[in-house]
Amino acid sequence: MPTISLLCAIALATLLAVAAISAGPAAGQSFFEGKQINMVVGSGVGGGYDVYSRLVARHWTKHIPGKPTIVVQNLPAAGSLVAANNMANSYPRDGLTIGQLQNHMAVEPLLGVTGSMANVKFDARALNWLGSIAKEYALVVAWHTAPIKTFKDTMTREMVLGASGTATSDALYPKMMNEMIGTRFRVIDGYKDNPSMILATETGEIMGRGGWFLSSLLSTQGQQLNEGKLKILAQVALEKHPDLQGVPLVTEFISDPLKRQKLEFSISWLPMGRPFVAPPGVPADRLQILRDSFMATARDPELLAEAKKMNLDISPLSGEATQALVEKLYQTPKEVIDGVRTIMAPAKK
Repeated sequence: MPTISLLCAIALATLLAVAAISAGPAAGQSFFEGKQINMVVGSGVGGGYDVYSRLVARHWTKHIPGKPTIVVQNLPAAGSLVAANNMANSYPRDGLTIGQLQNHMAVEPLLGVTGSMANVKFDARALNWLGSIAKEYALVVAWHTAPIKTFKDTMTREMVLGASGTATSDALYPKMMNEMIGTRFRVIDGYKDNPSMILATETGEIMGRGGWFLSSLLSTQGQQLNEGKLKILAQVALEKHPDLQGVPLVTEFISDPLKRQKLEFSISWLPMGRPFVAPPGVPADRLQILRDSFMATARDPELLAEAKKMNLDISPLSGEATQALVEKLYQTPKEVIDGVRTIMAPAKK
């Protein structure tokens, strides 16, 4: 029979456990008050990721209990790889450091598209994904005077495209389409940034781009698109954008099952187009607050009104759904991953 002292100890332990459970949410609610959240953006100032991150930061604080300040810091090194490595290994795990990474960081440990796999120091499944503010749709876009008028034309004649680097969507997706569909894209990847590629397109130096994100196209060249100077030939996506139902998906031009699987995997992370993330080990109550407040921010009427003025698409994905997508990506058959990695591997110099 248990002793009275043992029974008292058990009762005390039970009371403490109940108190801890009850205090958990309250503790999380009060934690952020008077604090500063550092948002590390793994892209340069003025780019699409930066624009989205600063938009979210301006409104997110309203939805976090205690209304902490949010300070945006840019760390564009290696296409978000440095930011991702830091997020996984060195940043504080208290909920006061979050980030926005380029979406391909979800598969960087599988593919190594930015360079050597030895430089990848994280497992994307271990990160705490907070959600994505917009789905992404990559597009094949041609200048109106280019001889290429339809996507089918790219399979019979060369189309010269521009890119700002070998690890960008403008360089990687044309490589995938050449291998999987038989397109004849030739990519010039030495351009500094989006404005330099726009100028090259207007002067006829290149004919267009093969992985231009719709959100970026609308926010920077929406007027040229409306004027018919830019023509969207195809969508590099798993599903059509609601406003582009008449534009074909590139997957419609492929019949081989394995090739289709590889192409679909190469674009399967685009639904988490503009993702936010926190380090591993963030206390569960604080993580839930960040995820819930993120979705509240994505639905904030003031944010939506500002996004409309900026011509930015808002199509959020919850933190739980983003985390599930990352888990699913890691379940892709090895044969498919290896095939895509081979095609996307940086060219040896």
